[in-house]
Amino acid sequence: MNKRVSRIVVITLLLIVVTVSPLLANKKLAPFWTIGINMEEYDESIFAPYKLTLVNVWATFCPPCLQEMPALGELYREYADQGLGIIGIVTDVFDKDERFFKANLNTAGFIVDHTKANYPHLLLSDDLYNLRLKNSQVVPETFFVDSRGNIVGETHYGAKTKAAWKKVIESTLKLVE
Repeated sequence: MNKRVSRIVVITLLLIVVTVSPLLANKKLAPFWTIGINMEEYDESIFAPYKLTLVNVWATFCPPCLQEMPALGELYREYADQGLGIIGIVTDVFDKDERFFKANLNTAGFIVDHTKANYPHLLLSDDLYNLRLKNSQVVPETFFVDSRGNIVGETHYGAKTKAAWKKVIESTLKLVE
């Protein structure tokens, strides 16, 4: 094969991969196992009690994440009777070094208490990473999951106000009713 044909083949293959990869992305956040910031165990059954769960991926170093957490806490309390759950996934608490782990875990707990974001906050596990978050490059990142763990609606990047989240929640709830 000459160089020109080789380049065309390589470019064509790259275009196919770039076009098809999002279509092959996992559309389900299940099965998984992880622990929360209070050391309780969680799996995909966390979604079952709700028609829809807002999943907010955040980090302790992220000012926009921390700014929207009080609004998410309020929305969690306001929409509970309408079938909406909220969970957070904190991405920067790791267990490689015990001192680092405890410091970041304490920081995450302090943030949750301070912002009154009193919904479950999960630690990033291999399962969660491999199912959905390995391609995440922005925090906060928010998406929705139905009661069976299927990802529904759009992914939202960046923080939103409470009013903006209400609009998104209302339109996404309609998708699962």
